Amino acid sequence: MLQNEGELDGTRILKPETVRLMATSQLSDDVKERSWLPGKGQVGFGIDFAVRVRPPASAEENNGAVGEFFWDGAASTMFWVDPENDLTAVLFVQLRPFDKIGLHKSFRDAVYGPIQ
Repeated sequence: MLQNEGELDGTRILKPETVRLMATSQLSDDVKERSWLPGKGQVGFGIDFAVRVRPPASAEENNGAVGEFFWDGAASTMFWVDPENDLTAVLFVQLRPFDKIGLHKSFRDAVYGPIQ
């Protein structure tokens, strides 16, 4: 539904403008410190999601595309929607403490390939 701008199987759940608002960073450019999600890259925050605002700057950051929006759960679950590549990914695990083994990075590298 999020990948399709609010529509699933022909049923409109959210307006396209609502999904775009949710997936657009609402942070002012004046906010320079963006280290809230270490390893996630340069992100902003939309309504409900973190939003990637710049490409990965190093091989240590999670791979992904500018404009993707995502969220992680307490037990290392995760999902992201990448409109540029028409991709939605979901990972359900029960791993505590949060992702101490680098599973998120490995999963993203498996999807996108390692950052060159």
